[in-house]
Amino acid sequence: MTPHMETIRRYLGWCPNAAAARACRQDAVPGNESGMAAADCGREVVGGAVVDYGSSDIPAVTAVAGAGFFILVMYLSIAFPPSGSLILLAIALTLSAMELYGVIRRTGIEITRDAITLRRPILPAVVIPKDAIVKAEVRENKLPGPSWLLVALVGVLLVSAVAGIYGGLSNPASMRFILGIAAVVFFPVMTCCTSVRARYPRSLTITTADKKIAAIYTDDPERIARMLEVS
Repeated sequence: MTPHMETIRRYLGWCPNAAAARACRQDAVPGNESGMAAADCGREVVGGAVVDYGSSDIPAVTAVAGAGFFILVMYLSIAFPPSGSLILLAIALTLSAMELYGVIRRTGIEITRDAITLRRPILPAVVIPKDAIVKAEVRENKLPGPSWLLVALVGVLLVSAVAGIYGGLSNPASMRFILGIAAVVFFPVMTCCTSVRARYPRSLTITTADKKIAAIYTDDPERIARMLEVS
């Protein structure tokens, strides 16, 4: 092939391995509910999963920092109202928006020969090497308590929040009013996201050597566990 012909074919977009290249470019689509797709390049992708990822224990530094932040917020609420309450409101609204968006947008999961990658919306992707996985276990997905009890608890919290809003109408800058607004948004969003997870009969829990846990809610967690090849 002459250099001139090669240049012309590049301009026309022709590539002798284009089909193979397309087959290997199967990216995870977080909102896709179609399940799994196998790529010729040895990669599997899963769309439409809900994933929780975090540490199984809280380091002492994190606990101390959290306690210090709580004390700071209380101090601001008392000394410079309504600064502390507004901070708590901002945190509640941010967490609610992130959780709701994560459930709607879903997480894309990519499994290769050496690692599993969790491509979460908003948050950075998490790469878990397979040799760092201690256990991958499929569990029955159960609520932490009876559904009627959880609904009743949320109902009581909402009634209390609405009462706080009503009682604080005369002073919208009061902690009672602002925290009532935060609760009215936060608890319904958390209840909605919990119900989305509860619709999956089983979930996959991955435990790593550094005490990180990933809970994956998807329609076929058993297949992901088999691909991880962890006993």
